[in-house]
Amino acid sequence: MKTRRSVLAMAIATTALVAGCSSAASSSAPSAAPAASTAPAASAPAASAATGVMSRGQFHDVDGTAKGEAQLVVKPGGAYTVALENFSIGSIDHTNLVLVMNADVAATADVDKAKLLDLGPLKSTSGMQDFPIPADMASSVMGGYHSAVLWDTAMAHAIAAAPLQ
Repeated sequence: MKTRRSVLAMAIATTALVAGCSSAASSSAPSAAPAASTAPAASAPAASAATGVMSRGQFHDVDGTAKGEAQLVVKPGGAYTVALENFSIGSIDHTNLVLVMNADVAATADVDKAKLLDLGPLKSTSGMQDFPIPADMASSVMGGYHSAVLWDTAMAHAIAAAPLQ
């Protein structure tokens, strides 16, 4: 948890630094124009360095079977997504990706169904998929949601879970 907060703090600090550099460059005197024109190019790597995987976990079976990795990713603008990598599941019928507060899920009974953060239905049975996290929930995700779960919406049970560490 400390590592995620440290990386988040570093990403925020980098974003603030880049923004400060950009505003300082735009208020420079006309004689400093050549330096200002090189500043944005120099700050571009810093912005991309703020993009990264905050946490990740491998899916394990709960009441069904799925394979792959779930990743909590922060984008350059500070938006969050959950990405599924090397993912596969037998069927996507009635299956959504949800985040839960549990450190891990071994059984459906472990999940508080009233506190699911539903990111939407799966898009395919295999491959990479991205699920944006609503902006108003981003701070909650960092502070309280610890596992990605493939949730059967018709039968209200966990198919597979990936603890995000």
